[in-house]
Amino acid sequence: MSNGSRSLVAMERTALASIVATSHDAIVGINAAGMISSWNPAAVGLYGYPAEQIVGRSVDALTPFKCRAEEAGVLRRVLAGERVAPYQCVRVRLDGTSVLVLVTVSLVVDPASTMAEVVTASHQVSETLGETGLDESGFQAQVEADRATERGHVQAAQDRFQARMGSERAKERVQVQKAQDRFQDRMGAARAQERVQVQDAQDRFQVGMDNERARERVHVQEAQDRFEKGMDADLAVERVQVQDAQDRFQDRMGTERAQERVQVQQAQDRFQVGMDRELAHAVRDRDQLLAQSQQSQRMEVLGQLAGGVAHDFNNLLAVILNYAAFVAEELAAGPASDWETAGRDVGQIQRAAERATALTHQLLAFARREVIQPRVLDLNDVVRDMEQMLNRTIGEDVLLSADLAQDLWPVMADAGQIEQVLVNLAINARDAMSGGGTLSIDTANVTVDAGLVANGEPTRGGRHIRLRVSDTGSGMTPDVLAHVFEPFYTTKPDGTGTGLGLSTVYGIVAQTEATIAIQSRPGTGTTFTILVPVTDEIGVPVEESPAYRHAPTGETVLIVEDQEALREVTERIFIRSGYRVLTAADGPDALALVAAHHDDIHLLVTDVVMPKMLGKEVAEEIRRSRPDIKVLFMSGYAQPVLASQGKLGLDVNLIEKPFSAAAIIEKAGQVLNGHLPG
Repeated sequence: MSNGSRSLVAMERTALASIVATSHDAIVGINAAGMISSWNPAAVGLYGYPAEQIVGRSVDALTPFKCRAEEAGVLRRVLAGERVAPYQCVRVRLDGTSVLVLVTVSLVVDPASTMAEVVTASHQVSETLGETGLDESGFQAQVEADRATERGHVQAAQDRFQARMGSERAKERVQVQKAQDRFQDRMGAARAQERVQVQDAQDRFQVGMDNERARERVHVQEAQDRFEKGMDADLAVERVQVQDAQDRFQDRMGTERAQERVQVQQAQDRFQVGMDRELAHAVRDRDQLLAQSQQSQRMEVLGQLAGGVAHDFNNLLAVILNYAAFVAEELAAGPASDWETAGRDVGQIQRAAERATALTHQLLAFARREVIQPRVLDLNDVVRDMEQMLNRTIGEDVLLSADLAQDLWPVMADAGQIEQVLVNLAINARDAMSGGGTLSIDTANVTVDAGLVANGEPTRGGRHIRLRVSDTGSGMTPDVLAHVFEPFYTTKPDGTGTGLGLSTVYGIVAQTEATIAIQSRPGTGTTFTILVPVTDEIGVPVEESPAYRHAPTGETVLIVEDQEALREVTERIFIRSGYRVLTAADGPDALALVAAHHDDIHLLVTDVVMPKMLGKEVAEEIRRSRPDIKVLFMSGYAQPVLASQGKLGLDVNLIEKPFSAAAIIEKAGQVLNGHLPG
């Protein structure tokens, strides 16, 4: 920078210093670290601090403790380039008194050093108001005008300073460039001379180095010869010393290895003891898992047996029920005096068959062969709908308590089966509380980990609904818990229970892809916990199908049933109702009969499980030639015609065995008239 430029800068700085010194405002400079860097006479008068006592101290010396965080925020905003409007705040004087001031804050940047600092200009509010006689708004306007004037002066000085600095720097850049050019010219000639001198020096050095290396090679050879002679004697001594050291090392190693062998043997003994304990734990765990597996296999075998027995039994019951109904109708038409006793006997036959029918449904539920129609359910709705029936079931001496969670997740289940589970668990609880007690039912949304085992069966992970049924009854022993879900197992006296209540619950839970667990001890009551997986499907309202009776108009019905007695009774039911009937003993006979029959066949009524062809296969073959024929399946063991996951297909019409004459005629009428798809 030239002398002229320096003098101009000095003049500008002098002008600025004069403005600051003569200002009536207390002007305080604050650097980026929050330290006071300048202090004008007005600041001495307002705050009482001499400049030498306050400059270099933190601005917090002027700020009450409760205002320091706010004042620090203002400082950061101004340093970041933000414009801050004038504001009132409290300052602390040297004597400890407080003063209310109006503060204007500005950012000042030195173009030469690019250093920035914050400058505050402040007036005492109360004295300014008293001296001027202005109201607060007028005073504020006056303060703003003064600040604007001062800012204008400062800005104008800064602009002049910046313009002069720019001109001066441009001149300096030209002078620097010329100096660099002259230096470059001088450096070119000097470097050429230096390269010649360097090359000469290198040549002289190389000659000297060759001579020196030759002399060094001679000295090295002589030293090597002397070293070789000395080494022979030294090596002999060292070999003796090394041998002695090896011998001593070998002795120590022998002792240490003996100690290590003892330590290793002790560690092996401890490891073996630990392994024996681990093996014992593993054997115990294996035995428990084996017992659980055997229990699961036993339940599966029992389920298969129950399903097969129920299937054959249903056929017999259908025959018994319907022939008893025929006899009852004929007896009712005769003289009352002649047939009254026989009518009572037939009634007993019918009631016994109906009880046997209920028993087979329980067997099928346990065997997971029951026909189900699952839909999206809110389990809370099912529990609420059952409360009245459950109260009648458990009696007046047992209190029913329901705690149902809000916003319960939906599940996919058969509502009738869930109702049966609740009734069976309520009956079991009632029998365990002979002296009265409380039956509690609660629901909750839960998320479980995959692999959680309940009664030997793993639970799939994810969201579930927990349905919990608890009683305050007598509880169960471990021996009873081990067999509680087996069919026909009961702790009740002979003739007071079938032993199928909890086995039915087990089958329904399994068919719903849920799990059930029991917690019980003698004297503490019993809790059944059922985890039902949540469904993502959207519920669709299901309307009950109204009863509908079809008036036969000469339709032809083809009945396919391998059990002769059941085939004959079904034929008789349809003939008595006004239908024309064709019968076949199995699938091949039915196909041959259809091929030979040239008139219409309106309805196919077929058993599901038959030796040569399943009923579903018979229906598919007949529909190849007669696509308009309606189909009604008969079975109490309907799995072969069910859709995936044990659910009844939407296009399948099924009547469960054993059926009454009225039930099968009504179902056939609904199918024939298009009330049901088929």
